[in-house]
Amino acid sequence: MNAFLQGCLLQTTPLLLTSLGGAFCRTAGLVNVGLDAFILVGALAAEVTGAATHSALLGTAAGALAGALGCFLMGSVITGLGANPIVTGLGFNLFSHALCRLLVKTAFGVSGLLLLASCPKLPAVSLPVLGSVDILTLLAWALVLVMTWFLDRTWLGLHLSAAGSEPAMARTVGISAPRMLLFSTVVAGALCGLAGADLSLGIVGAFSDDISSGRGYVALAAFYIGRNRPLPTALTCLFLTALEELATRAQVLNIPVSLAQAFPYISVLVLMLLQTLRTRHRHGGTLS
Repeated sequence: MNAFLQGCLLQTTPLLLTSLGGAFCRTAGLVNVGLDAFILVGALAAEVTGAATHSALLGTAAGALAGALGCFLMGSVITGLGANPIVTGLGFNLFSHALCRLLVKTAFGVSGLLLLASCPKLPAVSLPVLGSVDILTLLAWALVLVMTWFLDRTWLGLHLSAAGSEPAMARTVGISAPRMLLFSTVVAGALCGLAGADLSLGIVGAFSDDISSGRGYVALAAFYIGRNRPLPTALTCLFLTALEELATRAQVLNIPVSLAQAFPYISVLVLMLLQTLRTRHRHGGTLS
């Protein structure tokens, strides 16, 4: 049981960081479908920098910086050129996968998996019951509280929410919606970069061109179900990860593997359906 809880907590971390970034962007009015791209660039930057500096912390910082710069570039294309956010995000996803493959092949002469022996792993902390977890796991759950406080209690967080929900009204009181959106992309990109660093320096221990495993897309569902609020989003991530852990342990629990592997995806669809029905019911009640 302890191993199951530890696995859930560790595997939740990259999804949670990514989902918090997506929720932050959504609060500012942007549905960021390019999250997968910045997990990938963050993972590669963390692996290479960690190996070059022999420091997991510097590798983690490089991952966050790479994600922030990449997401800022995407935000600049959207706000500066008026590009469609959905198309732009998907384009960045495709481009980042191609670029990372090219860089790994050109610089290291390998395809698929990049394992640098000199790259250290993330420091770990031992917790009662849960066992050993890396420091980014602790940071991710601390950020749930910090982001809740930031959005509800600080003027910048309130400005961010205003710019996302009522951009025209926000403009009349001097709040720049495009600036708030760009700010949100930097934060989201940094969080996705940290998620990538957690994968390449922690969970996986290497870089691969499919290291994100679609977490950016699952994160879209997580913060939608969580209504862009940090704590409900975090609990959704934990629930979905627990289902994935059950899928990996399906044979031990005598559950058909094919059925267990479908659990997370079925649950996402069911939860999103329930969320939609709840929203429609609420709006219907208001209108009546």
